[in-house]
Amino acid sequence: MSNATNTMTAALASAQEKKAASKAKAGQKAPAARRFEEAARRAPVITIEAAEALIPVPDQITKIVSHFGLEDFDADALAETARQAFTVIARSLSPVLVVTTWNGEQNDKGLEMHLQRMAGAAVASAFGAAQFYDAKRAQARELSSQFNEYREEDRMGVDGLENRAANARRFAAEQGIKAAALVASARGALAAYEDMIGTPWKPYTASNARTIDQRAAAAEMDALGF
Repeated sequence: MSNATNTMTAALASAQEKKAASKAKAGQKAPAARRFEEAARRAPVITIEAAEALIPVPDQITKIVSHFGLEDFDADALAETARQAFTVIARSLSPVLVVTTWNGEQNDKGLEMHLQRMAGAAVASAFGAAQFYDAKRAQARELSSQFNEYREEDRMGVDGLENRAANARRFAAEQGIKAAALVASARGALAAYEDMIGTPWKPYTASNARTIDQRAAAAEMDALGF
């Protein structure tokens, strides 16, 4: 085989390899995009029920307030205050966000979308606080367990463990009260949302579903190469 033929064969093979590599790279998503999608799939659905599952139950709250000397709160009164405040805001925005269409009908989709986000923010705040409390509670339990394990060897604890365990328990208690209060407030926001919109609030989830027409159009464009 001549040198020219060898050169052409090598060049063709190299071009094919580059083309294949380019297609493979195009078919792969950037690492950041992949991480974002993976995180989105792992992320829990944020609901008021999920937040309530993490916070202290009413009996625990009573004990926490008593043992740690913390400020108590009325969950029902706090929920009602939040409901009223949410309702006032919604009614103030209603004249602007509810529009009248050409045929005289009212379109309140703009108001619904805004209230959906407002209620969602209240739930997200409560859920975040509940998660934080749950983490600090676990940390306090671990430190307290370590203190009990070592206290027979050293009554003052190991490296100040007694004080650290006590501080962790108090901090967890404080976060538990905060989380419970935010859950009560979010409950009031959700009640107002249902009063204004007529249906219970649900967490927003983006849908990737496509209609039959969209799928057909995508197939046709793929067949035409664009």
